[in-house]
Amino acid sequence: MRLSDIKIHNKLLLLVLLFVAGISLIISVNLSFTKEDVLRAEKKRLQSLVHNGANQIRELNALVAEGQLSEQQFIVNATNIVHSTATNDDSYFYLIDVNGNMIAHALSHHLEGRNILHLKDTQGRNFVQDLLTSAVGKNEVFVEYVWPKPNETKPSEKLGYAERILGTDLILGSGLYLADVSPLFYERIISYLLLSGIMLLGCVAGAMVIARNISQPISQMSETMTRLSQGDLEAQAQDTRRQDEIGHMANTLRVFRNHLAENRRLQKVQEQVAFLEDYDPVTRLRNRRSFSQAIDQEITRHTAQKSELCVLVLKFDLIHEITIELGSEYRDILVSETAKRILNLLKADDVLARLSEDTFGILLPYTNDDDTITAQGQQLLQILAEPINVRDNSLQVGGRIGVSSFPDDGDSNFQLIGRAETAVAAAKKHEREILFYRELGLNTDSKNIVLWQEMQKALELDQFHLVFQPIFDLERNTPEVAEVLLRWNHPEQGFISPAHFIPVAEQSGLISRLDAWVLEAVARQCRRWLDRKMVVPRIAVNLSGISFMRPDFEQSLKDIFAKYQVPLSMLELELTEGMLIDDLEQITRQLTSIRKTGVSISIDDFGTGYSSLSRIKSLDIDNVKIDRSFIEEVDLSRQHRKIVEAIILMTHGLNLKVVAEGVETQAQLDELRLMGCDTVQGFFLSRPLDVESFEQLLEQDLVIEVD
Repeated sequence: MRLSDIKIHNKLLLLVLLFVAGISLIISVNLSFTKEDVLRAEKKRLQSLVHNGANQIRELNALVAEGQLSEQQFIVNATNIVHSTATNDDSYFYLIDVNGNMIAHALSHHLEGRNILHLKDTQGRNFVQDLLTSAVGKNEVFVEYVWPKPNETKPSEKLGYAERILGTDLILGSGLYLADVSPLFYERIISYLLLSGIMLLGCVAGAMVIARNISQPISQMSETMTRLSQGDLEAQAQDTRRQDEIGHMANTLRVFRNHLAENRRLQKVQEQVAFLEDYDPVTRLRNRRSFSQAIDQEITRHTAQKSELCVLVLKFDLIHEITIELGSEYRDILVSETAKRILNLLKADDVLARLSEDTFGILLPYTNDDDTITAQGQQLLQILAEPINVRDNSLQVGGRIGVSSFPDDGDSNFQLIGRAETAVAAAKKHEREILFYRELGLNTDSKNIVLWQEMQKALELDQFHLVFQPIFDLERNTPEVAEVLLRWNHPEQGFISPAHFIPVAEQSGLISRLDAWVLEAVARQCRRWLDRKMVVPRIAVNLSGISFMRPDFEQSLKDIFAKYQVPLSMLELELTEGMLIDDLEQITRQLTSIRKTGVSISIDDFGTGYSSLSRIKSLDIDNVKIDRSFIEEVDLSRQHRKIVEAIILMTHGLNLKVVAEGVETQAQLDELRLMGCDTVQGFFLSRPLDVESFEQLLEQDLVIEVD
């Protein structure tokens, strides 16, 4: 049978089988190297274990040299270090001198005090002599020998490692049985087999998809050609947008069909005129007239079903200015590209229309939940804010969204569209990203609107106040910084949590005013302390990314602190890690400019998933604050301990300081101190304090007690 006689579907399956065979060959080769990789890893672990133990004994020897420890005490302490590993068969120690005298052995105490220089393994090899000779000459050595496991008589291959302790005649060693490495090897084999199985299944699935992708359109084209040959000019060529050979064939078929349908040219022209009556010629979206008709149709259906629907009006910023400065061609490209991006977010039944030069309308017939609408609106605004390249120009526009719903806000298309437009105009006025029309009626059931109004009153009536939580330097054991936190005691509702009112402030456009209030309150309080000749640590302020990236922020900051004659070196700004996902180049410029004023910069909540140390390595900052979620189990979870230790080591490598927040136990504090963490804060050391309590703490000259 010739290859050309085989069906395309079977050819593809044959190709996949060849690919699977290649994958199987590669996996089999990898398996041959797996055991060597596992053994190499165990050697490194054994070497690291002995090296750490040797360092401990070397430190004891240094104490002997300094006269702080006698030779007898040295032997006792070294023996204790060796014996402390007796409970773990895969990490035990033994200690011998260069003459072969066994000083201590974690598992075989009967060998202690004996000379084992002539000890041989079950195959007659004098492995002790070989080990000592190499260890003395090279300071470290690996040696293989055959020796029974504890409580067993059958000999087993064993790998030993020994290291000479510098400055002494002692050699510290350990070992592992090669049979214990086998489970790791089998785990690798299982992993490779699972991986190969998954890849094989993926290949088969991919083959079915590809086969269908090729064979189905060819069958469809064959059917279309049959219909055309029978005079059915309504037959349409499919897959004309494909870029492969099938796409070229489909396009050729489409051209052939167009020649046959020449007599219908006038009818198509008429259809084009009808299209322009209902659609925008630039974006190919529905226009206002067609959008209104779509809303009326949905209102009729939803009235019968007694259900709700939602209308969104999305208004762009700066479209008119772009038209004036760059021309309508740039505007049209910008709007068309934005329309494509928005369409990718909408469902099949959703309707997108262009209502005017800078306004889109969106009909959501099956979405009426406020949270869902808000989330979808935020996605739309994020897409709108992404830069669009138009002829070597990167254009970026913002936008706002107004929302109306049927039947609450109207029962006709002009009411729903008009009220959504009213809401979007109010959103711009109040610096809101998304605003529901019903919120303009000051609905008392809307808790966020009430809270928004109350926050404005609180700013005017000075109802907010500050508390201070000390951050302690672990080297000097004294407060180095105090993080300022905002508190709100409402005259009627009592304490309102920042976790409640801060998000509302961010959504409503009040966050910049709130940040400005905090900065002025900090400057005013610092002035009072300076007037009283008090020595206070730096004051750290949590700042929103919105405020920090404002073009006038630096000047505003200078003006506030100059007003109270307070040096900016007393201020530290804490920026959340999340803001690093924005334009890094712009953030870098702003950070560099702010740092020149003397302000310190910290990255707060580090490790929550938005960025990495590689991203902040080029930023002009001072500190990295490890998120409390890692500190909570740093003394309980080995994984958390390793993560925190890695962050500390890498941060120090960037010449930055590390702050651990959320320290609540002595055990957490001890672990962080051992890791070399620079500063800590948390309830274990001090809760947030009001001004009077914080002043009393400073006057007491508080220090951390060191065990």
